[in-house]
Amino acid sequence: MNIFAIVGVGVTAAAASAMLRRLHGEFGLFVSLAASAVILGAVIVSLDPLLELLGELAEETGTQSQYIGILMKALAVCVITRLASECCRDSGESAIAAKIELAGKAAVLLVAVPLFRAILGIVRGLIV
Repeated sequence: MNIFAIVGVGVTAAAASAMLRRLHGEFGLFVSLAASAVILGAVIVSLDPLLELLGELAEETGTQSQYIGILMKALAVCVITRLASECCRDSGESAIAAKIELAGKAAVLLVAVPLFRAILGIVRGLIV
């Protein structure tokens, strides 16, 4: 990941967005959204080696791959939720941002249901 390129895109987009918001408020939001999408795409592409490493570590330690998948899905939900809520805050919609964050928390809990079931199974096995 070339952090300098990502920072350059971010700073340039922030400056362009600030200038456009003074002239036409709605266009500043579009610049911000486009820059966010580009940066998020660059980060996702750069995470491929990390995902491979996590898979290798899971195999070596005997961790079931479904649990690693659940954790990655939860992380993805968190990142997407944060990005969406910040975009809403940038456009002045704090109430919508709060609702998006609430939906993200609920989505993480739903993604984690198989983990809860596995933990309850372990607890039942220890009690009985």
